[in-house]
Amino acid sequence: MSFARQSCDCCRVRRVKCDRNKPCNRCLQRHLKCTYLQPLKKRGPKSIRPGSLKKIAEVQTISMNSNMMAAPMLFKKVPKGLVDQCLRLYHDNLYAIWPMLGYDDLHKLLEEKYDDCYTYWFLVSLSAATLSDLQTTIKYEDGVFFTGEQLCTLCMLSRQFFDDLSNSDIFRIMIYYCLHRCYAQFADTRTSYRLSCEAVGLIKIAGFHREETYTYIPYKEQQLRRKVYYLLLMTERYYAVYIKCVTSLDTTISPPQPEIVTDPRLSLDSFLEVIRVFTVPGKCFYDALASNSANDSWTEDSLKRIWKELHTTSLEIEPWSYGYIDFLFSRHWVRTLAWKLVLHVKGMRMNFLSNNNNTHIPVEIAREMLGDTFLTPKNLYDVHGPGIPMKALEVADALVEVVNKYDHNEKLEAWNVLYDVSKFIFSMKHCNNKMIRRFSSKCQCALITLPISKPLQLNNNSKDDDDIIP
Repeated sequence: MSFARQSCDCCRVRRVKCDRNKPCNRCLQRHLKCTYLQPLKKRGPKSIRPGSLKKIAEVQTISMNSNMMAAPMLFKKVPKGLVDQCLRLYHDNLYAIWPMLGYDDLHKLLEEKYDDCYTYWFLVSLSAATLSDLQTTIKYEDGVFFTGEQLCTLCMLSRQFFDDLSNSDIFRIMIYYCLHRCYAQFADTRTSYRLSCEAVGLIKIAGFHREETYTYIPYKEQQLRRKVYYLLLMTERYYAVYIKCVTSLDTTISPPQPEIVTDPRLSLDSFLEVIRVFTVPGKCFYDALASNSANDSWTEDSLKRIWKELHTTSLEIEPWSYGYIDFLFSRHWVRTLAWKLVLHVKGMRMNFLSNNNNTHIPVEIAREMLGDTFLTPKNLYDVHGPGIPMKALEVADALVEVVNKYDHNEKLEAWNVLYDVSKFIFSMKHCNNKMIRRFSSKCQCALITLPISKPLQLNNNSKDDDDIIP
């Protein structure tokens, strides 16, 4: 008895299983003539058309080129020399704004723990944030330049190496904070906020929001954790105002301690003052701004306390430094927000605006802000990303609210101040065209002509309206 390579003709017609004997068992049972006359069907894929062959070749060529470009970045570490250059830039320019570790400590990590996964990715993310904030590039070899965006993209593509869900140490928290700063500079508010939320979540998982967790750890590590905690607390409160998210961190731990340093670039004075600016109003203040509603506990007196406490400037801060600018504009911004919060309290708006002393507050704040801008290099504003333009715009917006409520002489003074503030605002790079349009419309409704000689040009990194702060 022999076996066929396919079913017999009868079984194929009847669509039943054939044992492929000659004759098969089913034909014997039914007394049928078992034949294998139909040709054997050709197995395997159909022939490929020329067009498909061409398309396959194109896809393979593109994929091969992409992999060749990505492979060095994904599988080769960023050179130590490059990272070291970025760490020096951070030390010289940005430590006063977001102090984490000084150059000596960072260089020690680079030399001793370059092969540790979390340490390595922290150093790369800090390098990315530094280049992004300073809006500069690093030349590593002849014709080879690195940007903050390239290093940030490398970190995001390699998240599996530092995001293993089993670790919430301080380095992983700092990685997400640094990446948040990168995307803030890229005007990608959604991603920036999401990354800051990752860091805040890790802080709570690690228990860094409870003072008792600091009791038995060395002083130096305590300092680092406290710095990172308050960096994220201030970040969260900034976003509470502009993307209306209720805050989760509060002043449940003590701020970092002042440090004795010989290099003024390493002084924590301005950083501690910025912490004070953000924490004087309290958590409920930012939650009220996030919900655009203030309860009866917010009285004119309680808000005047905020204005009074934030009215003075510390003489300890080095003038016209990155940290000094951060403190000054944050102070003007919070005082303006406190003034505007009164307008959300039921029954208080009309009484509040009828008092000439209260309506003059935005003029005073705007005039102080203008005084702070004199002799200040413009690059000091740029490293703060959208922060400085947004805060300045908040002051100008409050001034428009009341500019028509003065008598003739005071109105002329307010208009002059608003004119100068608007010139300053429109001289800066903005990534939020929606807020700019809203401000311009409010000015037009108040019959105020803005000092704009040509349409405002947004920076090249601007996103669509849906991707930026509303």
